[in-house]
Amino acid sequence: MLALVLCTGFVGGPSALARSPLERARTLADASRVPLPAIPGGSQTENYPEASRYVLLAHGSKRADTWVQLDALSGDLRRAGRAEVVAASVFFGDDSAAEEGGGEPRPPASLDALLRRMLAAEPARPIRILPFILGPSRALRAETPRLVREAAATCAAADVEVLPCLADVVDAEGARAVSVGLAEQIERTIAEAGLTRPFVLVCDHGSADAAVAAVRRTMVADVARLLGSAVVGVEPAPMERPSSLARGSEADDPLLEERLAGLCCADAAAVEVVVAMAFLSPGRHAGADGDVAEIVARATAGRADLRVHVSELLGDSRAVRRVLARAVGVA
Repeated sequence: MLALVLCTGFVGGPSALARSPLERARTLADASRVPLPAIPGGSQTENYPEASRYVLLAHGSKRADTWVQLDALSGDLRRAGRAEVVAASVFFGDDSAAEEGGGEPRPPASLDALLRRMLAAEPARPIRILPFILGPSRALRAETPRLVREAAATCAAADVEVLPCLADVVDAEGARAVSVGLAEQIERTIAEAGLTRPFVLVCDHGSADAAVAAVRRTMVADVARLLGSAVVGVEPAPMERPSSLARGSEADDPLLEERLAGLCCADAAAVEVVVAMAFLSPGRHAGADGDVAEIVARATAGRADLRVHVSELLGDSRAVRRVLARAVGVA
């Protein structure tokens, strides 16, 4: 069997800001179910085929709304693919939760502890780690390989492979799945709000890592091409600028708050803006009461000339979920 580890992000929208993070997460988990076909021939929850262990790997969060989203997604994949799909996180895992019951949301297990348990139970069975992680972050480039090496060293027969991050996955036409997914969420926001050619700001966490910043800029270029004349323009707008990031460096882009302030000052008429949430899961940054929501609230306070619409999360797009479904063998 393979084992799949996963990580998650935030979905936003104007009407969602009034709901609690858990209410939002549970609503989105129900509304965003992966439309996966049933596997013929009996139960989808037993008799998993050989070589079907997957670890769906997330970065990790202390927020329950993120745990709810991750649990729902791994469950959908497990049922549809007749594969063993287990959620884990690089950081903030709670291994005691695996032994506890009850209906309260629980954090996923840590990657290290989960791998050791899986290898001890079935040493020769391959494990495939599917990152629910957007780009080649240090957590994926350095921390995850270290954890895998240390766990594999405990088992001579270990066969553990880390699959590509989401930003590296392209479809048959060469389009990046994350860019298609973000364009889907922007189009949905435009349609629901009845907008005409809004300005789009692609917002991610922000990083001093040039490789991560390159993913943001690639998505901006792809989304501009995919949406064409449906929008006025598309620009990068990270949530924050790390203290280690040198101004004017390769990874530096104007922040979301700076972009919004500039748009407020530049136009006398009302400016319609879509903040495209390039986050996979809710949490303290992208959650309903998170940092991005606070930035938008500050920017629009007392400003009739600026109307901002926050998209749903990239992690809840159909394109991203199709990537995960294909990884566990669902066409």
